[in-house]
Amino acid sequence: MVVVGLSRNKDTLESVRAAVELAGGLGIKEGSTVLIRPNANTADRPPGSTNPEVLKGAIREARKCSPEKIIVAEKSMTTLDTEMVLRRLGLWQAAEAEGADEILTFDHMKRSYMKPDGAFSWPEGFYVPEFLASVDYVIALPVIKTHWTATFTMGLKSQISITADRDRRQLPHGQHRDVLFGNMIAESNLVYRPDFYISDATKCFVTGGPDLGTLREPGIVLASPDVIANDAVGLALLKTLGTVPKIQEHSVWAQPQIKRAVELGLGVHGREEITVKGSGIEEIEEILANLA
Repeated sequence: MVVVGLSRNKDTLESVRAAVELAGGLGIKEGSTVLIRPNANTADRPPGSTNPEVLKGAIREARKCSPEKIIVAEKSMTTLDTEMVLRRLGLWQAAEAEGADEILTFDHMKRSYMKPDGAFSWPEGFYVPEFLASVDYVIALPVIKTHWTATFTMGLKSQISITADRDRRQLPHGQHRDVLFGNMIAESNLVYRPDFYISDATKCFVTGGPDLGTLREPGIVLASPDVIANDAVGLALLKTLGTVPKIQEHSVWAQPQIKRAVELGLGVHGREEITVKGSGIEEIEEILANLA
């Protein structure tokens, strides 16, 4: 049984703290090297990217576990300089303010070739930063939102940020891409999958996305150590808010990303393995109903 913590508070830092606590805590071993990965694919303000307050909260929660080092790192889309994006969004400044030991980008790091068993949708494999092998614990900070090509982007899709520019050119475009794109997203999680997810639903796109769309402001933070549980509850939240037909009219378990992740054993296998705990979430019963 996996717990997903949901918290809503006027203070986003408190929402992060409460959500992590409800989910059972981070469980980082003392002396670990911790990597925190915000979502900064473009320089678009939240929900186009992670709320800097969520990043601050994640660093504070990690610091409580007495790690040796906290590193913040990300990779923006192919044409952008990631440091510039992080600075424009205030994420670089947030990491500095909270005392992150290093702030890095994956832009020019040396990479290793990966072709994990089960990555059938990546015929050419993909390349990831060698640096990831030196990290003991990873926290991802995805944003809960729709995505015009991938249907939705949450914990599973946040893994695309570790792939190289050339790898992203393998991602499908055009009609009838849903299943292949979903499979590729799930399969990218076969290596260096994060240990914990603190998902930003302070603001969400319920149509469009990832950079522009119909905005809702649920003011919620989700937390879970399980990527499938994280994304399933995130989808249930989008359905509660009212979202695109591809999500609204289908079970969360029918989504290609989720189906392939379940097949690969990346997390829980169904609704019965998820417990949702909330703080300040008046609509929790509706979220649970949409988790079917």
